[in-house]
Amino acid sequence: MKNTIEELKQAVRGLLYISESEAELHPFSAGPGAIDTAQLLALSGAAKGTAVEEATLEDFFRTVSVEDKPKFDKLAKVLKEQLTGVRVFKVGDEAEKQVFVIGKAGDGQWVGVRTSVVES
Repeated sequence: MKNTIEELKQAVRGLLYISESEAELHPFSAGPGAIDTAQLLALSGAAKGTAVEEATLEDFFRTVSVEDKPKFDKLAKVLKEQLTGVRVFKVGDEAEKQVFVIGKAGDGQWVGVRTSVVES
């Protein structure tokens, strides 16, 4: 069976996350440690004190267009099947934020996809 990162790579192939811009989705692994504000800031390369807000997976998928919904449904299925405790975080103080959709894989690693959004 393919590993979680490979499953996610296949699920995001050709997808663009649409906000006020279009952004690719990239699978990533954050290792086995706890996911907290400091870890998210390190993953994003943001400075200490940068805002980190949590959103729901439903919020993340809410902006997907009707025509893109089948492709994003495949991503949602992989996230739910491969990961437990899936959470969504937005990192940034400006209109453009980095988004991390992350959960725990069967091997104990925190894995997910990252993208960016522009919110007005």
